[in-house]
Amino acid sequence: MDSDPNFQEKKEERLEFLKREEIRTMAKDIARLREIEAQEEREKVAAVTPEERKKPPVPFSPEKETQKKAQEAEVKKISLDTLIPKKPPPRPFFLTKILARVFIVLICLFLVGFIYWFFGIRKPAEEITPPTGETEEVGEEEIKEEKPEIVIPPSLIPAEETRAPEVSQMEEIPAAFSQLMKEEIPEGSFVRIVFKNLEENRPASLEDLALVSQVEVPSEFYSKLEQNFTLFIFSQVQGNRVALVGKVKEKEGLNKVFQTWEDKIEKDGIFLSGKQIPTAVSYFRTAFYQGVGIRYLTISKNDFGICYAQFDDNFVLTTSFEGIKRVIDRIKAEELEKQIGQLFIIGFEGKTVTPELEELFKQYKPGGVLLLSDNIENASQLTTLISDLQALSLRETNFPLFIAVDQEGGLVSRIGFASEKTAQSEIKTSTGALQVGSNRGKELKTLGVNLNLAPLLDLTSSGDFLYERSFQKPATEIGYLAKSLILGQKGAGILTAIKHFPGYGGITVHPENELAIVNEIPEISQFEKAMEANPEFIMTANVIYKKLDPTLPFTFSKTAIQFLKNNSNPEVLIISDDLAQDSLLNKFPLEEIVKLPVEAGVDVLIFSGWDIEVSQGLEAFYTAFKNGEVSKANVETAVSRIIQLKQKTLK
Repeated sequence: MDSDPNFQEKKEERLEFLKREEIRTMAKDIARLREIEAQEEREKVAAVTPEERKKPPVPFSPEKETQKKAQEAEVKKISLDTLIPKKPPPRPFFLTKILARVFIVLICLFLVGFIYWFFGIRKPAEEITPPTGETEEVGEEEIKEEKPEIVIPPSLIPAEETRAPEVSQMEEIPAAFSQLMKEEIPEGSFVRIVFKNLEENRPASLEDLALVSQVEVPSEFYSKLEQNFTLFIFSQVQGNRVALVGKVKEKEGLNKVFQTWEDKIEKDGIFLSGKQIPTAVSYFRTAFYQGVGIRYLTISKNDFGICYAQFDDNFVLTTSFEGIKRVIDRIKAEELEKQIGQLFIIGFEGKTVTPELEELFKQYKPGGVLLLSDNIENASQLTTLISDLQALSLRETNFPLFIAVDQEGGLVSRIGFASEKTAQSEIKTSTGALQVGSNRGKELKTLGVNLNLAPLLDLTSSGDFLYERSFQKPATEIGYLAKSLILGQKGAGILTAIKHFPGYGGITVHPENELAIVNEIPEISQFEKAMEANPEFIMTANVIYKKLDPTLPFTFSKTAIQFLKNNSNPEVLIISDDLAQDSLLNKFPLEEIVKLPVEAGVDVLIFSGWDIEVSQGLEAFYTAFKNGEVSKANVETAVSRIIQLKQKTLK
């Protein structure tokens, strides 16, 4: 279109037209301005007063004339370009529009959210009202440092109640204690007393009590005891009495301290709070209770005096004979409850000491473990496992463990990698039996095993379930071979449990699956001969022998266990066969399975956990014992025999 001559001519005409229009418009604007100025001048002249008219005219000002001409020039100065229509600005891209709108929406959302938070969610700051009065300055002497709470040490024996009276000064203790002694306490109850010394922020010590009570005590006495002690008020028929229990730290020289103390009392008398107390008898005598020697001096026939005893690491002082007996009872019961687990040899899963096994030991404190094939991998693993088990036992029970295994030789050799696995049926002579026992014992000893549940002395015949594992010989020959094998193991430092008295002979079904019933008592002469080697244990058979007891398995029957005791050494410990068997669990409640053997006179219970959790068996026994369903005397006897054997043989 630009090449068209008519178009170019029209464009020039248009420009010329615009110029003319511009000139005409400017002329009109100038005329209008002049008319406006003239009008303003006329108005000013009309507004001038006669006085002002008399004033001389304003002189001509070149500056104003210059400003006026500049304004006129500004009006004329209009660019031609502003009069020519321009192209409209380019429209924005579509994406730009979208982004702009998104940005606007975000801004709106932010504003809405801020308004909602500010007026709806935000919690206004609490106004702090300045104090109207004058602020008092707190001096350093008025700032009291908060003292830590006084910690009461654990009681050395159980008490029905604990009282902790607070005293500002030690001198307040005698009066406070005297008041406590007057209170009514249920008969037979122990109320523990702990005086809190607020001045020094600690419990009163034994030395503090003696000092404020003005009781003369040899100075060496305090160094012989641990700092922790327990003070009680014991209630009996004759009234309230005082009891004190402490732990002996150093036994050496303690008897001499006691003797010096007794001599002084017998010579000078008893003084309390500075006053001498008359006594019915002026010298100490000795009495015994539960095997504990008690020294006592009678003040009055109303069971009031000085009684004290020192046994194991315990020191007991009371003001009545009844009181010291009850304290000894509680100490013995507390110790026995911690030692009940010694009755059990338990099985467990795994080849290492697991957290679960550690917790089991911490809670039940078993006396031994039974190692099965699943617990054994190789010599290195087994040695480490046994070492860890012994360390765990010493930490939790203060006693070493019986580490038991069925290493019979032949079919039943739990330690498969052992070199000595001669089957019992292959042993022909006493010399050979002695050698097998010695070699086997040395190998077990090296690994850390200390109890072999072998040999078995059952008199069997072909077809019996135990035939392949037995000596397969007459009773007399079995007795001699077993005796030699036991001596071989004993010489190597291994404990022996002969089994299964009186015998599984004639039984074709496995007694772990089905409870066998036998009419007659099997031959036992082989057991009597083997007893000459003094084995440490004898294991019972889980069989009902009608001639001994028609209803209970041998292990559960008092009559049967007494029969065993009559035909064995009194020193031998009676150990059960595994109690965690279906043959027993299917016929007896778990509580009876674990308590009846102890009631019958069995010393050690094997509970493998094969068919039921070990913890269930242990818990069932603990519950029965606490409920008084198990003979305390039997438990004490068994625990004592076990500990004595461990102290004698396990070092």
